[in-house]
Amino acid sequence: MKKKTPEQELVEYRKEIVERIERWKHLSDYGGSDPFWTDGANMELVRNHIISYKRKISEVCEENGLPLPEEYYLPLPPEVDRNYMANLKQKERVKRLQQFGDVLTTRKVKYKEEQLSLF
Repeated sequence: MKKKTPEQELVEYRKEIVERIERWKHLSDYGGSDPFWTDGANMELVRNHIISYKRKISEVCEENGLPLPEEYYLPLPPEVDRNYMANLKQKERVKRLQQFGDVLTTRKVKYKEEQLSLF
């Protein structure tokens, strides 16, 4: 397997950041279907992925003297209550999560797209 060039790595990481932000927004608005984890827990996982890709971009750019791409500055989604659920319509899923002792909340946190981020 051929090693990727720094530019190829950056293309991949930039794409992943954009896709993960869209995934975070989708989970925030519509929720997911994970039977064992709340939407908030999944949103935090996605947020951590974004942080990881931003770190990788920073490392690649620093090691290779490349400028940081615009995706690096996209706002990091805010932290979310791990018990957040976009809706409580999935009765079986909600019931299962509540059996684990989770006190679910539908209090939504807004993603501020207009605010640039340094991570």
